[in-house]
Amino acid sequence: MIVGEVMSKKIYTVKKTDSLKKAQELMVENSIRHLPVVSGSDLLGIITESDIRAAFIHQGKKSRSKTAALMNPSKIKVAEFMTENPLVVVPETHIEDAALMIYRNKFGALPVIKRNRLVGIISIIDILGIFINMMGILHSSSRIDVMMDKNPKKFDKVSSIINKENLNIISVGMTPYEKDPRKQVYFFRLDLCDTAKVVSKIEKAGFKVISAIN
Repeated sequence: MIVGEVMSKKIYTVKKTDSLKKAQELMVENSIRHLPVVSGSDLLGIITESDIRAAFIHQGKKSRSKTAALMNPSKIKVAEFMTENPLVVVPETHIEDAALMIYRNKFGALPVIKRNRLVGIISIIDILGIFINMMGILHSSSRIDVMMDKNPKKFDKVSSIINKENLNIISVGMTPYEKDPRKQVYFFRLDLCDTAKVVSKIEKAGFKVISAIN
């Protein structure tokens, strides 16, 4: 999946000459926390809710204007607190790469550009939505957690047992097993079902079921 498939194309923006008060009001009205700063369609920077909050409470970046020292939000310009030359992605960027950039840099969103023009924005909420959808969390479901070693054949065997019960595997997650680093716990999320029968068969095959949720 690429950024262009999930980015927000409805973009709210400000100019660098706009006031912090205008930027803050735009964020509140539209329930957003990030505003690209543009000149036409050209991206100049980005200003965030935390940037504005820092300005309001006399923290964060030092102002580059003497008039801003009055700390009047209606007189302080966006240009004084925005981040210039922000990290960006393009529509063809893979979601995994965008997520890694957001995580490593502790950003809330990344502007999306195409031929140096702003075409969208992708936020941590967009990426979280993809994860939730992939994991089937909003889908009525059951879950079976199975502890096994890292041999792929073991995973295939458990999957085969589930499939033979005509149960649909929505998603699979895994985490290291704390008590034994050679093993992992696999979380099989299934369509809503009675798990008792399949759990019994998995255990008879020699696997340890940590938990099962109908």
